[in-house]
Amino acid sequence: MTRGAGLSNSLMHLTSEPLEWVAMTGSRDGSYTNAARLMITTPDIFLFILCSICSFERETAAGPYGTKMIDQSTLAFLSEASSDHGAEWLADNKSQADCARRNLVEFTSQLIASTGLIDPRIAEASSDPRKCLAKAPILKGIGSIAVRVSLSKNAAATYFMEISPSRSYSGGGALLPPPRLARILRQTIASHTGKWRGIVEGPLFRKYFPSGLTDGHDVRAKGFVENHDALDFFNLKNFGACRSVPDEKLMSAGLVEETVKSFAAARALVDYINRATTGADRMS
Repeated sequence: MTRGAGLSNSLMHLTSEPLEWVAMTGSRDGSYTNAARLMITTPDIFLFILCSICSFERETAAGPYGTKMIDQSTLAFLSEASSDHGAEWLADNKSQADCARRNLVEFTSQLIASTGLIDPRIAEASSDPRKCLAKAPILKGIGSIAVRVSLSKNAAATYFMEISPSRSYSGGGALLPPPRLARILRQTIASHTGKWRGIVEGPLFRKYFPSGLTDGHDVRAKGFVENHDALDFFNLKNFGACRSVPDEKLMSAGLVEETVKSFAAARALVDYINRATTGADRMS
């Protein structure tokens, strides 16, 4: 039983008899001083205390993850903005756009804080939630979030989330990496196929990303041995793993937790790609 649950259960046994409430203040040396003595005799005060403790219990039950979600008004704006009504419509709906952006920034901030529990590197690489949220796509109906794990410009992989009515997803990897970095990654996959398959065909990866890597092919990806064991990966243009997020989940208190879980499932892929594109260490 949590401390909050114990307190609320104790209060449930209170009767209408007066309860002496002692407000205490603490000092740095651990001593306490009586600040005030109140006589609680009314149901209103009792209910205030009980509601406060219930609120504490809800926060405790949420665990280490935040409960920030996407507002319904944000999804409504993104849905309308996706129709590309033009500059005049955007000007008339500037306040709604600002509210949607504020909601997305607040969500991103909580997502970053919670992701730091499973990957502390982002504290330095993605400290500002406003920089993680792409500005322009919001006006086109998309909330696009990229959480970097490395300060290196050559680190092609990130954790990511795209918020768009009926088309939302979260995960990690490299979506449309620059041709130079994509070529380096393909060369690494060709040389270290075992590690690559161990990640993208592993049980955790398959559980969260049953469709595997994001679909899409790059016709420029040629020149590899035709019977190579990893031939099916050489012509990919996207090296990201995406988990679909339904609209109902976007508006639920468990959104942050579920998104962080998809990040955790994609971490090995993110690390493989970034080691390849940055040359951070040599794979064996």
